[in-house]
Amino acid sequence: MARSPLLSAFEELANPSTLTAQLDALRTIKNQIVGHEQRKELVVRHGVVTALAGILRAETRRGGKRRYMESRSGQVGDSGDLAIEWGSEEELRYQATLVVGSLANGGPAFVAPLLAGNVVPPLVEALDPTETSSQLITATLRTLNQIVEAAAHEKSRFDAAEGPVASSLLDTMRGYIYTEPVMKSLSKIMSRNLLAAQVGHQAISLAAKLVAKTCQEVSDRTLLVESGILDQLASYLAGAAAADAPWLRTEVRTLTAEDELPNIHLAHVMDAIAAIIKDSNYNTARFVYAQHILQVFGLAWDGENEEEVAQWTKLSPRLHTFQNKSDAYTRLWPALKPSNLSSTDETVSHILRLEGRTFVSDEPETPLFIWLTAVARRSDFRTRASACWLLALLNKTSEKWGLGEPSRITRERHFALLVVPLIVEMIKQLNAASTGSKGSTRFMPTSEDERRYLLERSMLTLAELVVRSKTQQNAAYEGKVLPVLFHILKKSFDPVPVTSKRLWSPKMAPSQVANAVADQASSTLGSRGVNLDVLHAFRCREHALYALAAMAESQDTIRKAEIEQGIMKYIVDSMVPCTARSSAGDPFEDTDGSTVSMKGGNPTPVLLAACKAAKMLTRSVYLLRTSLIDADISVPLKELLTYPDTRVQVAATEAVTNLLMDLSPLHDKLKEPGLSKILLEHCRSANFDLRLDSMWALKHLVLNCPLPVKMACFDGLGVGYLTQLISGESAKAAPTFGMGVSNAAGEKVDILNSVADEPEMDVDEAPVSDDGDDDDDDPMADSIPSMRRHPHSGSRHLTAANIRERLQQIKAEEQDTRLTAEHEAIRLQEQALDFIRNFMADVKNPGEVIEHVLRSFGQSRFFDLLDLTLRPKGSPATTSPYSSSPAQARQTRSSTWARNSNSNNNHDPSFPAPSSTTHPTAVTQARPATPVPNWPVYPPHEILHSTLMILVHMANGSARHRTLLCGQTPLLRRVLVLFGHPHRQVRANCASFLNNLTIVEDQADVEGGVWGARVRVLRGLGFEDRARGLEGDVDQDVREVVRVAVDAFGRFGGGNGQSGEGGGSGGGNGGNAGGGGGGNGGGRSSVRQGSWGGRANNIGKYTCIFCPNMPLYRTYFAGKGATTVKLRETERCATFLAMKGFFLRL
Repeated sequence: MARSPLLSAFEELANPSTLTAQLDALRTIKNQIVGHEQRKELVVRHGVVTALAGILRAETRRGGKRRYMESRSGQVGDSGDLAIEWGSEEELRYQATLVVGSLANGGPAFVAPLLAGNVVPPLVEALDPTETSSQLITATLRTLNQIVEAAAHEKSRFDAAEGPVASSLLDTMRGYIYTEPVMKSLSKIMSRNLLAAQVGHQAISLAAKLVAKTCQEVSDRTLLVESGILDQLASYLAGAAAADAPWLRTEVRTLTAEDELPNIHLAHVMDAIAAIIKDSNYNTARFVYAQHILQVFGLAWDGENEEEVAQWTKLSPRLHTFQNKSDAYTRLWPALKPSNLSSTDETVSHILRLEGRTFVSDEPETPLFIWLTAVARRSDFRTRASACWLLALLNKTSEKWGLGEPSRITRERHFALLVVPLIVEMIKQLNAASTGSKGSTRFMPTSEDERRYLLERSMLTLAELVVRSKTQQNAAYEGKVLPVLFHILKKSFDPVPVTSKRLWSPKMAPSQVANAVADQASSTLGSRGVNLDVLHAFRCREHALYALAAMAESQDTIRKAEIEQGIMKYIVDSMVPCTARSSAGDPFEDTDGSTVSMKGGNPTPVLLAACKAAKMLTRSVYLLRTSLIDADISVPLKELLTYPDTRVQVAATEAVTNLLMDLSPLHDKLKEPGLSKILLEHCRSANFDLRLDSMWALKHLVLNCPLPVKMACFDGLGVGYLTQLISGESAKAAPTFGMGVSNAAGEKVDILNSVADEPEMDVDEAPVSDDGDDDDDDPMADSIPSMRRHPHSGSRHLTAANIRERLQQIKAEEQDTRLTAEHEAIRLQEQALDFIRNFMADVKNPGEVIEHVLRSFGQSRFFDLLDLTLRPKGSPATTSPYSSSPAQARQTRSSTWARNSNSNNNHDPSFPAPSSTTHPTAVTQARPATPVPNWPVYPPHEILHSTLMILVHMANGSARHRTLLCGQTPLLRRVLVLFGHPHRQVRANCASFLNNLTIVEDQADVEGGVWGARVRVLRGLGFEDRARGLEGDVDQDVREVVRVAVDAFGRFGGGNGQSGEGGGSGGGNGGNAGGGGGGNGGGRSSVRQGSWGGRANNIGKYTCIFCPNMPLYRTYFAGKGATTVKLRETERCATFLAMKGFFLRL
């Protein structure tokens, strides 16, 4: 019987006789194990890993002792090539490297012994091109990529039933790769100097591919940026673009000619860039402002050569500009324009057609975006997916910081007409190919693994493209992508055929080592990875859920379409974790059957995607009432709140927060002691996102809930913890950048930035009124930095100084730990204030809950905390808000508060002395100029809004509480200054607070002189002047809210003590009518955050929640008569509660 060649090869490797025999043994093993898992298992159990590691280490040491440079003094020769010697030793390393790569192709079971045998360290050491030949570097990079690909299929990365994995195979690989020596070697490989020619394009492509697969953590991205690899990748991208731009200057084309890569490698370069800039605005800006990118795409950054930059627009259809029909470019690329032009546009278009021109409306895109779009349109699916993914990531940062982009309308139309349809068509064709249907094969990859990867990536790219943009969501919806996504989602639950078999071992146990001399760890196989078919099904499920969630972010039409398709059932099924083993079996376990059930549980990534989809769909509760109740989504969400992985806890908390809103059909079911206990525990978690979202959820939980539940939540948090959050002890100074806030519905929105880096809990977006009274359109809000979005460049021409300043600004926000800590402290401070506000919003017992808060904190301590949240940064309690320095404070204090220094000996002792100055009952035209406060040193308007809403609630309590507030002179003076705040919601809240202070509780309130005393005190402090000043406010909501207070001052007149009934404040949401519960205005998006701060003195006609199109008339008392006002179209009510005088508008 012939002896097995593998056994002879083992003996030769264990006891090598000659170098040639050792080479022959390696070639034999390489040829025998290719495609045979049983033979791979056999050689591993015989200790081949130990032998391979020894060969690689020995040859690496030999290579380190000599440099492969044979020119004088170790310098590169005149030809620019290194004199590389390829001998038997190099061949030995080369064959050993190929054997390692072949073993890694067997999956995670073979990666474990390779890592245990320390095979990877000598591999990464061999990446230095000054010591290693290009052929060996290419083989080493290919082997490292094979190991990484196999490690990514490890089961523990997907089944986190017992908690997050401490160290996976991929994490171990990342630990070997992301070190300074390896980064230097990769930088040399990617360098565009003479070494690049020796290493070759293939090695550069493999290095980029390795970066794209392993770059996952912030530390990885930081190391790649600091080592210069991002700049080198940018140079190769610019070189590829320069080949498409013959109009560039000669010196630029010469400079970038060395960086030009074949198009086949372009996808890997774009993937590596995307991996580095993902989730990092600073890295994105570094890429956009890289030297080579500016030279090729940004030639106008110094204001010159704009004509060359304009040539880029010829690579794609010109959108929304004027075109001449006689122009050759116009005939080649007809203008793309929407079909639903208005009558005015049609008229202008007709006039321009008479002049031989085509009418469209906006400017072209930036050159970088134009070229990436052109690459996506002309390339195969692999390059197209990479280009679109890079476009989506660049656009995300551009929305926040502004990187020289055109208007938002142009950017959205560019994406909607040129980019989104490409991805939608890719998904359709790839899905058709996966089901065996015939379709277009022009750009279709031939490999099934490649098609699977592209289908997964294209859905994720679609999600990133359409999120935050209604225009792009509509483009995808009109492209009929929803049915395809539902088909993919549904198919992911079908049983998966199993094609792989168990490793066969007839004579030994799985853990038995055949070679007694070999190391136990390196001769034992690891756990099997996830079946590739099962893994593909899970990834399709995850990415389809993300795409559907992004589509349903802001529009009820799309949400309704998804509900009609039955998405809730699949979301609930996707929330079943792998810990809940069903009778269908575990999809991660091997089975002897022919199929694997996909309903036995979901890995962590799928759980995160399902929670995201649930959060998006629960934004529109009235569309989902039946679906939410039928699916009973609250049950799996409550289980996920205690899942071992913190990321899942955060995602589940975000979804639960929307379900806890007052109009949710599951509101009462979720308000159970068990849920509040979990949330209270999470409020003290070490994870900031979990603390923040738990406070957000508790804020919703205590709104309109039974008094015992309120008290339990308040006592569970504790006065000490709430004081710590409200005081913001970790934030020594308030940052001036924006932050995520809650609107009237308790929804999570980022008024300043509008990006996905904040947790999203917002629901339906409010319609924009014809008067332009949206938050972002407030003309006064542009006067201070904290009220604006991050500054966009006023011009698309940048200077070197502008770029350095912009990069420093972006880096400071992203990496400055002090600013990050302050930002987090303020966000928690806002939620703590909102919690107290909603805690006070009790319809039946407003006075009782207010008294509980005052007793718990202590009256003086509580008002001191509120004063702290209204105080300018660095200002003591006595410093004037109009000055940022004590000297300026002294100069302005006397003139600002001079009228309050007069005393009145006949005033009520419970009130501060009112002014004796006689006030006119009408506003005079000439009013003394008021100094403008230094608004940037004030807390962010979100904090001011939350604090003012607490004061609105307290003023909505009993007469005693209003009297108590009128006695807080320093606090009232803080509020008085805020009447001129740039943000309209702050001004509206000030007016609401004043309204509630001037209302009449009952006739005894008037006859006893309490009401008159309050009015005198407020008038003496200057509130009447400020209120009358708001009658001419630029915002209509503010003007309407302040009417009631102005009327109260007018009725008080000469102080006769008589009054009519005064309407209450609408809690800051606009409107003079409010509910009896007192509370949250803030925002126009919804009514679901609850807490409304008005009095039930208003009457009117109301509409049902299901009849949002019916008009609403607001009726309120004005003096002795009643006034009825028909609301604007945008103010029509969409809610109804059975309480006289209660309404709020969407």
